[in-house]
Amino acid sequence: MNPFLIIDGSAIPSDPSSLLSDNFRSKLAGSENAPNLFAEFCVLDMMCAISDARPGLHYIERLILKGGHAVRSYVPLTAHRFSYDLDFNIDRESGYKLREIKDIRTDLNELAVRRRSEVRSDIARDQGLFYWIEMNYRETIRQAYDVTIPEVPKIEICKPCRTFLPPVKTRIPTVFDLNLVGLTLPEVKQLSTDELLANKLYVIGVDDRQRRHFDIFDSYRIYAHNRNAINWPNVRSAFESYLRGRSAKGFAERARELIRKTRGNENTIRRMESATFETFEFKAAAEEVEGIYSKIV
Repeated sequence: MNPFLIIDGSAIPSDPSSLLSDNFRSKLAGSENAPNLFAEFCVLDMMCAISDARPGLHYIERLILKGGHAVRSYVPLTAHRFSYDLDFNIDRESGYKLREIKDIRTDLNELAVRRRSEVRSDIARDQGLFYWIEMNYRETIRQAYDVTIPEVPKIEICKPCRTFLPPVKTRIPTVFDLNLVGLTLPEVKQLSTDELLANKLYVIGVDDRQRRHFDIFDSYRIYAHNRNAINWPNVRSAFESYLRGRSAKGFAERARELIRKTRGNENTIRRMESATFETFEFKAAAEEVEGIYSKIV
């Protein structure tokens, strides 16, 4: 049985570093990187499965990618990080509804049966803002390769979230040379650079956000590599739309306070710095992100 849904598991060796592209062979070789590399294959497999789960690109047309994998399209991949889930908005501006997305778990499991895969999907959360699907790759990868990936891979869909600027279409970059495994990733809709930055600056200020350190890192990388191309009125417009009438100045002050709190957490800093593809100093990055808010409020 296959430990993946779409990827041919027989093409993935026990040392996946042999499949890295030239830019990453020296960075990510070594057994200590195997858990993250297998996790990367799991996310790529999820993206392909979303595309193939129903004929006619049903889900790919109705979802807009955001989060860490969308950031990859706007920064050099060597400057980015591992991410263990796929984070989407529903493309409501094109007229699509939550009810057209809710069967994704059933369709993924039926796809698994057709493809003789051991991967199964389950609903991790279906309340409030979120519809989350967890995939049991941790179990299938452990059984097939005796490797435990860092987190349970998830498909995260925000039920009411809207997209305020026109999305773009692209294929997410990866650390692997996919020609070596005969894999082609689907084109997906994703947030534009300006809206992705606005979205990250917004979620940094959400009080119960658990991955604020990732959002700070992503904001820093987007800004550092696109500062001359960013349309600040667009960023400001999208940011204010997320606030739904709340004070932008007050929200920015709260976001800065949360950044300072995150910057002082040494355990968080170690986790963040260990997940990136190249070394960087989190505290300095966080200070720069604090300053970005002055450009939009």
